Amino acid sequence: MVHERLFREFGLAVAVSVFCVAGVAQTSNSLAAIQAKVNLQFKLTKVTADRTDIVTAGDVVQLHKPGLVMYAVSSPLPPSNSYKNGKIGQGMGGFGKDLMIGMVTPGSGTAANYPHRQFVAEEKCWVTGIQVQKDGIIFQLYSDPYDDTRYYANLKIPFPDKKTVPPVDTATQSVAEVLTVVSAEDQSAPPPPSESAQGQMQITQPLIAGQYSAPSGSRILLLADGTFTKFVGNGQGHGQYVVNAASVTLTFTATGFSQQFKIQGGNLVDVNTLQTWSRTGDAPVAIPQTDASSGPSTPMPEIVPPPPPVDAPPPTIAAGQTKEQVIAAFGQPVKAAKIGSKDIFYYKDMKVTFLNGKVSNVE
Repeated sequence: MVHERLFREFGLAVAVSVFCVAGVAQTSNSLAAIQAKVNLQFKLTKVTADRTDIVTAGDVVQLHKPGLVMYAVSSPLPPSNSYKNGKIGQGMGGFGKDLMIGMVTPGSGTAANYPHRQFVAEEKCWVTGIQVQKDGIIFQLYSDPYDDTRYYANLKIPFPDKKTVPPVDTATQSVAEVLTVVSAEDQSAPPPPSESAQGQMQITQPLIAGQYSAPSGSRILLLADGTFTKFVGNGQGHGQYVVNAASVTLTFTATGFSQQFKIQGGNLVDVNTLQTWSRTGDAPVAIPQTDASSGPSTPMPEIVPPPPPVDAPPPTIAAGQTKEQVIAAFGQPVKAAKIGSKDIFYYKDMKVTFLNGKVSNVE
């Protein structure tokens, strides 16, 4: 009898174990399916390491709920937002993230030191990352410049039942309540400028038409007809520009993204990065279009983009470096902690410990 009872208990334990393993595997497969689905729905935008500009534009998305709060990209970490009961709010998760921002802010700064902006329903932004977790989906959002400042934030859209991973369609329906991809037509170039702006373009644009180069080797060609081409590495983008007093705004036709420069001493200065684009020459005159009766027009000679910049050496870290030096070389940490006189920066593949503000150990 004892042997029979032990055998039944052993069999029950094995069955429970198999059931649990199967449940974990099913949950993992469900999360992977949701991740694959949202990755197809949203084309991600790639931004620069310092988050001040867009490298590769993805899909523009539109918010359908108010309450999203973003912090300026100068904040070491993005704020946390969560969707609940039809509204977007910050809650305890946002409070905890603000504490972390304060921990990694130099001196006695807090999250309040960084500019905030609250977004309303139907405003647009970009998606720079998507992470599916066991209880919801986190979207990393990024804005266009507002008064020369870009903003970013995390937005979590929880699953209807936080204890259960829903079917893929249910998860994506929850996302669609909060944000959706803007149609291709709405992501095209903005409407043409007003008559007054067009008159201003005709007077002022020929004065700044020319070729401008950045220290990285990137190049901008402004034509007198109000069009431009920007060369970055082996790629290029096209659009229209408008001059307004001492500034010029470039708008890319494919994405509608705008980049603003100040005109200083004949050069252009990016208002976001403060990088100077030096004038290196005059621009060729745009070739007017002709109809078929006048014969073919002479094509503009192809402009060969400059060679890509030489790869910079990999960043290094050594004992005795300050937190500012480590951040300058590796960027802001994923998270940070403070224990007494020790500060700990956590990166994706290493942990850096500071003692009295200087590197004492790297793991």
